[in-house]
Amino acid sequence: MVATRKRLLCLSSIAAILLSSRSFASDELAESSTTPDDQHTLNAQVEQHHDPSTTINPEEQGQLLYRVALQYLNAIENSASITTKGGDQSSESTNAFDSALTAVRTIVSGFWTTNNDEDSDEKKKEKDRFTMTKVSPTIENSERLRIATTMLEKAGMTYGNDDALFLLAEINFYSKYTHPRNYSAAFDYYYELASVGNATAQQMIGFMYATGIGNVVKRDQAQALLYHTFAAHGSDTTAEMTLGYRHLSGIGTEQKCEDAIYYYQRVAEKAINYYLSGPPGGYAPPLPKIRLSDEVGGVYGYGASVMTDKRYRPNSATSERTVSIEEVLQYWRYLAQTKGDFEAQLMLGQIYYQGTRSIRQDFQEAHYFFEQVIDKLPSGKITEAFLNNKRGRAIGQAAGYLGKMYRRGEGVDVDPERAYQWFYLGSELNDSISQNGLGMMHLEGVVVPKSRDKAIDYFKRAVNQDNPDAQVNLAVEYVNQESTLSNAIRLFTLAAEAKHPLAQWYLAQLHQAGIGLNPSCQVAVSFYKSIAERCDWHNPTVETAYNDYMNGDTESALLHYMLAAERGYEIAQSNVAYILDTDTQLLSVKNMFGLTEAPSRDQDSEQYALIYWSRSANQNNVDSRVKMGDYYFRGIGTEIDYEKAAACYQIAAEIELSPMAMWNLGWMYENGLGVIKDFHLAKRFYDNALSMNPDAYLPVKLSLAKLYLRYYWGWITRTEVGQDLMHESKTSGGGGAADDDSNKDESIVTDRTRVNHHHAADNAAAKAAQEVRRRQEIEAYEYERAHWEISSEEELRRKYSKHLKRLEREESDDFMDPNFGRSDYSDDDDDNDDYSEEDELIESLMILGLCLLVGWLVYMRQFRFGNNNNNNLNNAVNNNNNNQEIPAGQRHPRSPVPPPTSATPNVQPNQDPSQTIPHNNNNNNN
Repeated sequence: MVATRKRLLCLSSIAAILLSSRSFASDELAESSTTPDDQHTLNAQVEQHHDPSTTINPEEQGQLLYRVALQYLNAIENSASITTKGGDQSSESTNAFDSALTAVRTIVSGFWTTNNDEDSDEKKKEKDRFTMTKVSPTIENSERLRIATTMLEKAGMTYGNDDALFLLAEINFYSKYTHPRNYSAAFDYYYELASVGNATAQQMIGFMYATGIGNVVKRDQAQALLYHTFAAHGSDTTAEMTLGYRHLSGIGTEQKCEDAIYYYQRVAEKAINYYLSGPPGGYAPPLPKIRLSDEVGGVYGYGASVMTDKRYRPNSATSERTVSIEEVLQYWRYLAQTKGDFEAQLMLGQIYYQGTRSIRQDFQEAHYFFEQVIDKLPSGKITEAFLNNKRGRAIGQAAGYLGKMYRRGEGVDVDPERAYQWFYLGSELNDSISQNGLGMMHLEGVVVPKSRDKAIDYFKRAVNQDNPDAQVNLAVEYVNQESTLSNAIRLFTLAAEAKHPLAQWYLAQLHQAGIGLNPSCQVAVSFYKSIAERCDWHNPTVETAYNDYMNGDTESALLHYMLAAERGYEIAQSNVAYILDTDTQLLSVKNMFGLTEAPSRDQDSEQYALIYWSRSANQNNVDSRVKMGDYYFRGIGTEIDYEKAAACYQIAAEIELSPMAMWNLGWMYENGLGVIKDFHLAKRFYDNALSMNPDAYLPVKLSLAKLYLRYYWGWITRTEVGQDLMHESKTSGGGGAADDDSNKDESIVTDRTRVNHHHAADNAAAKAAQEVRRRQEIEAYEYERAHWEISSEEELRRKYSKHLKRLEREESDDFMDPNFGRSDYSDDDDDNDDYSEEDELIESLMILGLCLLVGWLVYMRQFRFGNNNNNNLNNAVNNNNNNQEIPAGQRHPRSPVPPPTSATPNVQPNQDPSQTIPHNNNNNNN
């Protein structure tokens, strides 16, 4: 007992040394997980342990081991930064820290044995192995990791420290601190914690059952649902999102919107409370999520992928992706700082204030450029002409941003009075941000007396300029009064289109309760889901996955995307499927000619890809729906099923309006795969594909030409060809007037019934399509990304390109635009699309005729070339025969000499054939 107490006291002393060395290197060890308060508490515990009369209980022992292990892990995490930043002081601090760690390791090796006299040989070997590296002056990261994990194991398993067990699980699951990934060990640690009620561990166990990741456990949706339910009742946010999505989609449970809305509302409420706890106006939302396929033009490439916004295509007029953002930013900084261009100054201020993925948010830079714009304000009274020109509007916007920064304390100290001054200046220049800011200050009584009427007046002025914050603020004032409820709903709807979280929150509650709107659980849950996924400040799993992917760590990216996909993030589901997708190449020339072996198929990856394509498709991703049909059509991750493929294409074509799906469905009707063979429907889908995507002109026209050729060939050979391609319907003849009169009433009733059925089906389909599009507008990420990115990096690139073109025109003194005065679009352009059926047939036949003509010309050329070769060969044979029959003395001097009877050497291309005859032949002939 005395020996154990001595070890504890020695351990406490070494821990104090460790902490002091850690404090010595605090400047170099940035981003430490131990705060000053934690350091103070730990120091107090160490001082307490120096008292011989103090008894250390197992809980304190485990906590102390956990804290020391954290120091090891922090040293691993910051070793690279110490190496790059440090000098002599960093080197000394590192050596002191490592020396302390070596001492701790030596003491701990004895501390773990309860009786040194009774140590077994195995324990002695372990002690020797544990202390053998103390000779080295510096502990390597691998040694630090081994010591830290051993300490955590002891703290967790022996002393019941849950924090240590959880950290061990995270290290093994996420491969932290250079530790190899070990799903089996992670499952054991999570299971140990889940059994004592740890909600996060229960959620992770549920994830592993849901996905079967690492083949640790078999996929079991019932077990996954059970653990997620336990975790959700423990208020785990990620588990609540998972359950909301599972109840919404019917995964492992009954599809029930009411249960889904219960869980999603809880998550959305947490997000809104955090949003409102920030500075005035709420916290800024996280950056929009990125769809990985967008970087390469979508799942099917540019022009064929519906989900890829046209504004992100490299060949589009509004995109200049070939120019790096660094080059563009440098150019605008040159204009702003050297030329004093106020437009460049305002643009840079907005970019630095908002921040993008490529440009770090920098309030100091934003403040500098906004002040540069304000310096352009002329002295004296502001005139009407100044209000309406670009300079006046730019100064007003800069004043609004400065007022917002002083009101929120962004880059500057909070100063309501200065914020009011900037807002007032911006309001005079008709800036919507300033008007909304003044409205809030009047509403809350900040700097100025409270005045709801003045606040509403300012809100209205900002609403007239489509300011989303003002729309929400005015709607909040209107929503509590029945007479203005309709206006509040209209304003909330406008703000929700800009993805304003408060607007979505109010609309969700109004739809859920049926106040002023028709009750709709689907719409309400879509709004709650949108808030939960966009306002994920505390669980940025999708952002972490994207960073891993950009850093080349595909395995970690896939893991984090799968975590987010199970929580219902559609963009994560499509990204998981995109990473696992093996159906990326239709034909491989090398494989066709046997130059390379076809890669072996990974059945597990194909099945996972199909699962996540399907889940993404069920959340209104059109390209995922088409991809899902491709998997069924080609038997990827499942058995070949043409009927399911046709069903996927049918939904994507008729409800989601995918040109690719229309073409695929036309091809299936043409060949009778999965559907009844019908040339008429095939032509209809081909035509619809062309009308939806004019870029598909050539493939559609070639398909139509082939379809007409098959149709007329079937008509000539009297095979079944279906309806006439030239008419929508065909009236059959035959029968006299008596037959017409006898069946007149019956035909009228039948026609009316058919029409009513068609109208009912069309109305149901239209309603379903409208609901799908409504949910897609609420939940889809493309609209938010367009609203965010187009106003930042893409806007920089677009204006950069436009500015360079203007400079080129000025340098060449060419100010006349040949297209000046011509509208980009006119009503006459629509007339070109109104082709008749006969025109389309003639056009298709002309294309087919040209193809046949080219083929015939190639064939005739080869035929004539072959005939010429045959004629030359026959003439040579005849001449040789004649020469052999005519005596040598009677031959013409220029007649060819017959070849010798023996083998003749090869003739070179530029060599006279006669030179190849050996000279001794003449002697033999003589």
